[in-house]
Amino acid sequence: MSSGLSRRSVLQAAGIGTALAATGFSLTACSSGKTGGDVGSAGKSLAPFPTYVPWTMGPTPDLPATDKGVQAGYKKYPGNLVEAVPEKPGDGSKITIWFSSWNTTPLPRGKNQFLKAIEEALGVELDITVIPAMEYDKKLTSLMASGEMPDLLQIVPAANESQFVLARCQELTDFISGDNIKKYPNLANIPTYAWTTAGRFAGKLFGVPIERPIVGHQHIVNQEKFKAAGLLVPEVGGIGVDEFTKGLQQLTGKGKFAIGAETGGAFGFNAWMPHFGTPNLWSVKDGAFVNYLETDEFQAGLEQMVKWQQAGIFRSDALTIDGQQAKTEFLGQKVYSRVNSTIDYVNVAKQLKGQFTVDIALPFKPSNGASPTHWLGGGTYGNGYTVVKKAPKARIELLLRVMNALAAPFGSKEWELFNYGVENVHFKRNAGGDPVPTELALSGGDGPDSLPIKYIAAAPVPLYVAGQPEAVQRQYDFQQKVIPIGVRSAELGLRANAWTESARGLEKQREDAMKDIITGRKKLSDWPKVIEEFKRKGGAKAAEALAKEHEAAQKA
Repeated sequence: MSSGLSRRSVLQAAGIGTALAATGFSLTACSSGKTGGDVGSAGKSLAPFPTYVPWTMGPTPDLPATDKGVQAGYKKYPGNLVEAVPEKPGDGSKITIWFSSWNTTPLPRGKNQFLKAIEEALGVELDITVIPAMEYDKKLTSLMASGEMPDLLQIVPAANESQFVLARCQELTDFISGDNIKKYPNLANIPTYAWTTAGRFAGKLFGVPIERPIVGHQHIVNQEKFKAAGLLVPEVGGIGVDEFTKGLQQLTGKGKFAIGAETGGAFGFNAWMPHFGTPNLWSVKDGAFVNYLETDEFQAGLEQMVKWQQAGIFRSDALTIDGQQAKTEFLGQKVYSRVNSTIDYVNVAKQLKGQFTVDIALPFKPSNGASPTHWLGGGTYGNGYTVVKKAPKARIELLLRVMNALAAPFGSKEWELFNYGVENVHFKRNAGGDPVPTELALSGGDGPDSLPIKYIAAAPVPLYVAGQPEAVQRQYDFQQKVIPIGVRSAELGLRANAWTESARGLEKQREDAMKDIITGRKKLSDWPKVIEEFKRKGGAKAAEALAKEHEAAQKA
């Protein structure tokens, strides 16, 4: 997803966190505590990742998933839902939960029908802390420094997060490693790529991943405009970058722009760089870790982005545009494309009312002679996972049963409840049988949007767009072509303090440097200095630590 501010985040920053205290969904402040030690796997025995056991009780997808990560596609909503959780997982006890949300404040307990329904389905009482996403880092840091710990905690990687997990959270190896996961069949349905991204801590398993499509960011386009400009081709590399650029120039002018850009995301670089053969974030060469900033391919992609900016293809004031405005301008056809995720593609398709057809452009043939690739994501929400509070065995098994229920797959009654809520309250069915959210669910503070329990555990995301089978087919076709040439970052799932402690700062350094060069504040010839600064500020130490961890992981 884009890192730009949205309307929701602005609302959160404006004081929704304070409002939560009045709703019964609290925000917690914390003080002091402790963290763990060496989180790496070097020199330790490595727990096997959970055995992958696909769920087969549900509807057959119209477009089958692949073992490489292409999503299962459904051209219509299943008519006959099945039960994925035959018995209530809970015992009536209370479970405390923390997770973050970009959405509006949930209604208080006494008025929240969605909360009541999921408590009934799970057989537990839920004490939920909803953290405004813009405050997540601060709140998580406070929690890690405290003596407190909820039963279930959503974690998106942050500084010192690994040590915290090792010191304060329940090791789950004996519960979920290998065939042990089969006791929780919906968790066993989570693909291996998600577990490997959640990774090990000191060789052991602690986190349950929150699955998301592995395909990563893509160039989402206005089909009619891009087809008219000759920019939609049937195969990867089917159009050269110079011809592609001419088409972009044809679409630019009179207040219109071929490519949308915004404050975050450095002009969508994570879609353009792989076209030039750039490795994904970290790659391994002769046992050494190499960051993409150090590669000739990255500089070739950066040079192209500079040319696009000089040609006016990116708007000159792009860095003043937040994420919500960028999306609005795409929907309103002020810009004709944007770089974002599969989730965004689906959301755009659902929001369009016939203005245009949403599509995805395939990678072009670059100018540097490289073979175009595609960067894959980690296959989890923000490379995140859910951890469990230390407790006796029976309590851990209860919490895992609850997460197993929350991970009920698409086509089940439970998935519908956790994703749409209660029929005739949070959604109604249209003539085609698709669930359509009610106003209460969309903006009334009652429903899965305002209380996204799926951020604790979730099934593999289905490729489904209500009433738009063609949109499903286009995304599926795109994934079939780019996932086979896709590359993952070599650091995913590895635990190295030198990297986690410097990653956020190095990300900002990279983004600031790219913005300066693309906008002309600095020259492309300054890039070697950026690489030197990257290494000096922690990149060199991170590379050494990651290489050591990578070597250890190969012994599993």
